[in-house]
Amino acid sequence: MTKATQFDQQGYNVSIVGKHFQMTDAIRNYVFEKLAKVEKITDQIIDVAVTLDTQKLEFSCSILMNFIHFHIKAHASTGDMYSAIDKATDRVRTLIRKYKTKLQSRRFKDLTTVDIHVNVIQPLGDDLKTINDEIEAENAARDEAEYALHPVVAKETMPLKTLTQDEAVIKMEIGGEAFLIFRGEEDQKLKVIYRRPDENYGIVQIQ
Repeated sequence: MTKATQFDQQGYNVSIVGKHFQMTDAIRNYVFEKLAKVEKITDQIIDVAVTLDTQKLEFSCSILMNFIHFHIKAHASTGDMYSAIDKATDRVRTLIRKYKTKLQSRRFKDLTTVDIHVNVIQPLGDDLKTINDEIEAENAARDEAEYALHPVVAKETMPLKTLTQDEAVIKMEIGGEAFLIFRGEEDQKLKVIYRRPDENYGIVQIQ
């Protein structure tokens, strides 16, 4: 059985739920009575959820009380429901007293705003253009160095052999070169055979 009501004097919701337990007016009123004692030590409650449960011969009371920015949970189990309610609400009061200073410090804080630190920096003006020009010049120099043609340090002559495709593969396997330029015996066209990363060979025909 579930029962939800509201304390008019404080304006927050109180939900009381009974699991495996037949809720009575006496039990419900007792919960209100114990919560009224909690109100005396704080007025910042947003809502309260109370769950009453019974398993075999054990009675339990769980309380979840929501405040601004945080919540408090308390649970107690005994052989009597009234005793379980007493212990759970006593634990809630103990926790509230423990954190009462924090509750009070947040009371007057605007919930819609957060303080952040802001650094005020003077605009760069003409210096900004100078910096951009230097960056562009540095990038251009780096690109030029990266993509410039490598200097010729030596020249040599390589014989252009006429080979079949099988002969070209054999020469690659024996010599271990990365590539080989040859003329195809079948069609007399220039071809390049190269070693692929997967250890197979690729052949490019030059038109």
